[in-house]
Amino acid sequence: MTEKARGILLIIAAVGFFGAVDGFSKILIETQSFGQIMLARYLPAFIVLMLVQGPKNWKGLFQTNMPGLQIIRGLTPACVGGLMVFAVRYLPLAEATVILFAGPFFVVALSGWMLGERVAASSWIGVAVGFLAVLLVARPGFDALSIYTLFPALAAMFYALLQIFSRKLGAAGEKARTTLAWTLLCGSIVSLIPALMDWRTPSAFDWVMLLCLGATFGLGQYCLTRAFALAPANVLTPFTYFQILSAAAFGVVVFHDVPDIWTMAGIALILGAGAYVFGRNAVGKSAATD
Repeated sequence: MTEKARGILLIIAAVGFFGAVDGFSKILIETQSFGQIMLARYLPAFIVLMLVQGPKNWKGLFQTNMPGLQIIRGLTPACVGGLMVFAVRYLPLAEATVILFAGPFFVVALSGWMLGERVAASSWIGVAVGFLAVLLVARPGFDALSIYTLFPALAAMFYALLQIFSRKLGAAGEKARTTLAWTLLCGSIVSLIPALMDWRTPSAFDWVMLLCLGATFGLGQYCLTRAFALAPANVLTPFTYFQILSAAAFGVVVFHDVPDIWTMAGIALILGAGAYVFGRNAVGKSAATD
C-alpha cells in the first residue's frame, strides 16, 4: 500500500473518531460545562500519552524544530471546538455545520499557496461534490442568517488551518507523536481555566462519557497528524466529509435518529466523491511511474 493510500485511510479513521467526539459532546452538554467538555478532549489523552511514553522519553517527545508552529497548530482544534459551541448556541446546528464544512474549500485554496502543492482538478471536483452532499444532508435554510454566522465561518478557517499546519509539520519531518503531544498539552492548558471556573461534579456515567470523549479525540488527533505526514492536504481534504458517516452512525446507535432518504443520498455522494478522488490519484500515480 502506498503512503498516499495509507494517508487516506488514516484521515477517514480520524474524522470517524471526530464524529464520535461530537456525539459524546452532545451527550455531555446537558450536564457538564463547556470548559469540562473541552478539557475532557485533551487531558485524558495527554495523561495516557505521558504514561505510555514514560518519564525517560518526555523530553524527546516534545523536542521539535518548529515550536511556534506546534503551539499554533495545537491551538487550532480548541478554536474550532469553541467557536462551534458559540455557533450552535445562536444558530440551528444544520446551518452551523454546513458553514463549518466550507473548511475543505479553504484547504484546497490555501494548500497551493502555503504548502506549494499542486491542486489537481479531481480534488476540486471531490471537494465540490462533498460540499453539495453536506448541503443535501443538512438542507439548511439560509433565510435567517445573522452576524452569528461569523462563528462557524471562523471555525471553518481554523479547521482548514489545522489540516494545513498538520501537513506542513509532517512534511518537515516532525513526528506524529510530537505533534500530538504539543496539541494535547496546548488544549489542556487553555481549557483548564474555564473548566475550573464552572466545574460541575460528574456522575459515574458522565465520567465514562468524558473518558470516551478524551480517548476518541486523542485517537482522532493522532490519525490526523499521521495522515498529513503521508499524503498532500489537497488529496486528503475530500475525505474529511466521511465525518458525516460517523456522526450518522452515532446518531442511529445512541440517539435512534434513523437517516432519511435525503441523508442517505448525501452519504452516497460523499462516498462517491471520495472514491473518485482516490481513483484519480491512483491513476495519476500509476501513469507517473510508467
